[in-house]
Amino acid sequence: MNQQLEVRRLIADLEVLKSEQKRADEALQQAYAELEQRIEARTAELVTANRLLKQEIEERKRAEEELKRTKEYLENVINNSVDAIGIVDRHGRFLLWNRRAEEIYGYSFNELAGKTAFELYPDPQELKKMLAQLRREGGVREFEIGMKKKDRSIVPMDISISLLKDDRSRTIGGVCVARDLSGRKKAEMELKRAQEELSRHSKDLERQVKQRTREIIGILRYTPAVVYIKDKNGGYRLVNSRFEELFRITNEEIRGKTDYDFFPREVADQFRTTDLQVLAAGRPRQVEETIPQDDGVHTYLLVKFPVYDDQGTATGLCGIATDITELKKAQDKLRRLSGSIMARQEKERTAIARELHDELGQVLTALRMDAVWLAENLKGKDAKAGDRAVKMCELIDTTIDEVRGLATRLRPGVLDHLGLIDALEWYAAEFRKRTGIACIFKPSNVTRVDDFVATAAYRIAQEALTNVARHSFATQAHITLKEVRGMLTLEVVDNGHGFNTKKIEDSECLGLAGMRERAALIGGSLEIQSRPQKGTRVCFKLPLQARR
Repeated sequence: MNQQLEVRRLIADLEVLKSEQKRADEALQQAYAELEQRIEARTAELVTANRLLKQEIEERKRAEEELKRTKEYLENVINNSVDAIGIVDRHGRFLLWNRRAEEIYGYSFNELAGKTAFELYPDPQELKKMLAQLRREGGVREFEIGMKKKDRSIVPMDISISLLKDDRSRTIGGVCVARDLSGRKKAEMELKRAQEELSRHSKDLERQVKQRTREIIGILRYTPAVVYIKDKNGGYRLVNSRFEELFRITNEEIRGKTDYDFFPREVADQFRTTDLQVLAAGRPRQVEETIPQDDGVHTYLLVKFPVYDDQGTATGLCGIATDITELKKAQDKLRRLSGSIMARQEKERTAIARELHDELGQVLTALRMDAVWLAENLKGKDAKAGDRAVKMCELIDTTIDEVRGLATRLRPGVLDHLGLIDALEWYAAEFRKRTGIACIFKPSNVTRVDDFVATAAYRIAQEALTNVARHSFATQAHITLKEVRGMLTLEVVDNGHGFNTKKIEDSECLGLAGMRERAALIGGSLEIQSRPQKGTRVCFKLPLQARR
């Protein structure tokens, strides 16, 4: 019985032990699960911490690289600065000395060992003043002071100083930036001298302006010419005393008015037309204008030219007019006299040509007849005398030809009977025969002209070809006569040596002057173009409509 109870008790203890074992296993499993969760959480924390640590390390490396680059950049900036830069400690001993500082002061950084910045200032009072400002304001900006270089020369410097502080705001040193003012001082001296020179020049220029102004006023007041200045719209801005005297209007009264206010409309239109032409062309122009005055109509030779402002824009024009009324009358008289002389010359040429052809020609013809009779009668009696008589006949024939040619050149009958075209055609052939120079005449659409024009054109062509034969060494000459839109044009062109027209114009060449005079007498113009080795062109133009 007791044994059974003991077994039962043991079994109960085993059940209890089994139950506790089960609870222990469950507790162990729970503890193991909690441990795994903690390990996973810690592992995740370690991964995150590791990642953050790596990021921090990378950021620190980047910061170190950036700091390195910044340091290199700052060193490069400092070393390549145009200003001298020095960094000193609180006792003035140098910690940094850039390349520009070495160039300006002459000291290398190693040579400054044992020296302080204060030793570079030769004037103690100026240094004391600068240091007082530095202590008072905590910095110095653009303080001008003399500094001593290695060669002991003193140069003016522009100094700026900033203090360096530690984390407790205690001064541990300073940064000094210095700029050499030698060049600026030199420039200032040069500028001062230039200003003084400019002042002297300005005073001299002012004196000259006053003198020129007095001279110009004197010229405007006493010149016999009429002088005026107008704006672009034709309003008067200035007139001289001669203008006031002639037209009985003062400078103040005429200012702002135009020609239409006191001249007849046709006269004002004439003035305005030439004014606009000068302003449009932008260059001087010489014109003749007729102006009514109290004693009649006067002719003036005007030179008009634009007046410009500082920007080169034409703001108006100036006119200078000279009264040429008496000169025009004298020229007309001279022209009439010259025309009369040329007309008498043509009459005398005609009379001489007629006398040569009629009287001397008849005498030579009679002599030839007698010489022929003499040669026939001496042929069998005296052979030598007969030969002389034959030679006399030949000589008389030659003389007759020359007299006829001379008479024809003096006044060709073909010009009087057949007109200008036939006369020029005959003269071209005669010139070709006489000189051996090929001469071609080409007329084109030319109506018959009056005798006065025909004579002038013929004489101009004759004189031009005479010059070709005498001076040009040409092998060809061309005569062209044409009429286009009422304009008669005669050209004589050769392929000769040519000449300098300026030299010919400056000399007294009667042939060219005669051609110009003939052209002017009938209202035409003569133009001569030539260059060395390029031949010569003589061109006569006459507006026929004005003569009809």
